[in-house]
Amino acid sequence: MNKQLKTAIVTCGSGAIGGAICQKLADDGFQIVVHYGSNADAATKVVEQIVSRGGTAIKAAADVADPQQVRKLFETAEETFGGVDAVVVNAGTITKCPIVDMTIEQFDAMVSVNLRGSFLTAQEAAKRLRRNGRLVFISSGLAARPMAGTAVYSATKAALDAMTVSLSKELGERDITVNSVQPGATVPGMFEQSGDEAAKIYAAMSPLGRLGHPDDIAEVVAFVASDSGRWLTGQIVRADGGSMN
Repeated sequence: MNKQLKTAIVTCGSGAIGGAICQKLADDGFQIVVHYGSNADAATKVVEQIVSRGGTAIKAAADVADPQQVRKLFETAEETFGGVDAVVVNAGTITKCPIVDMTIEQFDAMVSVNLRGSFLTAQEAAKRLRRNGRLVFISSGLAARPMAGTAVYSATKAALDAMTVSLSKELGERDITVNSVQPGATVPGMFEQSGDEAAKIYAAMSPLGRLGHPDDIAEVVAFVASDSGRWLTGQIVRADGGSMN
């Protein structure tokens, strides 16, 4: 009898870190649903790369803040591949500025994607993940160590870490693990907005003397999502090259 293939949904799988996660999970044998918000071309490239390496993937659009669209995303995965075994909650957005200068529109945008979107994705995952499933939140090192100008972003990511612990207790009876991965400064990725000077500072903070790469994060996520990660749940895993030690 052929072993049932596993399926993973990766939100914002069209981005730098998301794309690396999609590729690594595909290399590990998952069928991948590459979610994207608006950049269909980037999602297509991720799918094509996976297929070129012998994997299976489709792309699917959804506004993660819209419950109907998130529901449709999961239905697409189930209709195409028969079920869902892993969900990586990776969609996020950041605006860095002092809180006195932040507009309510900027605040709402971060809360809508980072918190509301993550909640809706996790809610569908909790309903639909098969037994022995994996739910992985992509948080941020800024959740543990906020910096000036990141108050709202850090708060939304810290909320995911709290959600991780709570959901691990809710879903454990189905052998579903729930974990959070906190990337440090990673390029390519959102950190590129910080500039060259910040890149030098953060690279020097790591004992390894460099910034993270999306593949570094993908490897950690892949372990958490694998059978080998079955005894790891409710954990906040720092993937920052030791820069926050």
